[in-house]
Amino acid sequence: MIKASSLRNLEGLKKISSKSGIYKWWVSKTEFDFILKTLNVSFSEIENALETKEGLFCVYVGIAKKSLRERLNWHVNDSHTAQRVESGTLSTLRQTIASIVSHNQYDKASTDLFIDKMFVEDCLVDCSAVPDKAAEILHTVEKNLLNRYLRILNIQDNHHPLSTPIKTTLKELRKQSRNKALLNQEV
Repeated sequence: MIKASSLRNLEGLKKISSKSGIYKWWVSKTEFDFILKTLNVSFSEIENALETKEGLFCVYVGIAKKSLRERLNWHVNDSHTAQRVESGTLSTLRQTIASIVSHNQYDKASTDLFIDKMFVEDCLVDCSAVPDKAAEILHTVEKNLLNRYLRILNIQDNHHPLSTPIKTTLKELRKQSRNKALLNQEV
């Protein structure tokens, strides 16, 4: 597990594999409580459904079909241009974090500050024996991870029993934050 801030430079990124795999995003209790407060979720209601490790809480899992390095670089270093916000090509994790921390998807600075407090865990998934099935294998692993524990920042394919009200809140928050960003851009 590494600090996300270490991936802001090329040297840090070089330590991440360029092969396919799964990655997890973790936060401390302080950041986790901030997320919960913003989403109006009680810790006691979800406590037993969380994956924890070394005092951290796993809030998001994802897959890199081609390169973990490229995928994590996109999440950590993506730009918040009006075009990327408007087209929806801004990293989905960044869309969500920007919506939580500043209610404005155009706010790269606040998003970066929060991401820099996060930790990333990457895990290679060897699909070399069946390259034509790699994406399918990765999606299966991701779905299993999403079903096993509650990942409060995952929306897509998150069918954990406790995720429904959280996903509804996240979707609405992201919609409002995107609209705010686009409105501010037009002024």
